[in-house]
Amino acid sequence: MVKKFITVIQVLLILIFLGCGGYIGKYFYDAHRAQEQFEEIGEIVEENAPEPDEEGNYVEQYAENGMLLQYYELYEKNNDMCGWLKIPDTVIDYPVVQAADNDYYLHRDFYRNNQFSGTPFIDCDCTADSSNLIIYAHNMKNGTMFAAIAKYESVDFFKAHSQIIYDTLYERGTYDIISVFRTTVGSENEFRYHYYADIETEREFDEYVSKAKALSIHPTDATAVYGDPLITLSTCAYHTSNERLVIVARKSGESL
Repeated sequence: MVKKFITVIQVLLILIFLGCGGYIGKYFYDAHRAQEQFEEIGEIVEENAPEPDEEGNYVEQYAENGMLLQYYELYEKNNDMCGWLKIPDTVIDYPVVQAADNDYYLHRDFYRNNQFSGTPFIDCDCTADSSNLIIYAHNMKNGTMFAAIAKYESVDFFKAHSQIIYDTLYERGTYDIISVFRTTVGSENEFRYHYYADIETEREFDEYVSKAKALSIHPTDATAVYGDPLITLSTCAYHTSNERLVIVARKSGESL
């Protein structure tokens, strides 16, 4: 009886092991396939990128509706597209979308198909005129999506990559990072940065910037004043449960 019981336990352990292995394998396969799809989407963007004129200057091209031609083809494929996010020297080179709720693209690809890693998306409370565009994405264990944001905890990486590119469908944009911070959802001192998705007053703007800079891992003189467009990048951190790693950046007049 004891021997039979041990055999049953061994079989159960093997089944659990195989099940976990299958789940992990599927996780990484899906993440890899998702990244391949983003690369295919990126090729569409590159094919429509502006070309240099005879003097070597890049001349911007626009669609009939005033949209940057580089993104128009993708927008036709998915009207939820809002822009394109890129951080040089990282895998972050993705389209950004927005839906009526923040759950929709959490586990959907750019073409609205089910996909665990999802697509970077703007907080549903943000509008095109919002002072602060909050963009969320997963921190994937295979290093894709917003996993690269964790590199900003290194002061050397932060100094070497202090600017972020975010283009809307109509305008190019380069942003200077003013804060990199962590906060834990549900903690007593949680910074509810997502409450500032639709900043309406100068007081709210100053409050947001002040709190973000006070929590910043890397002190910096860079800041923002009311009227400066902001982007906030948010992803999960794994130092503690329910922790978030957040980057706040203000629009700059300089291009990379």
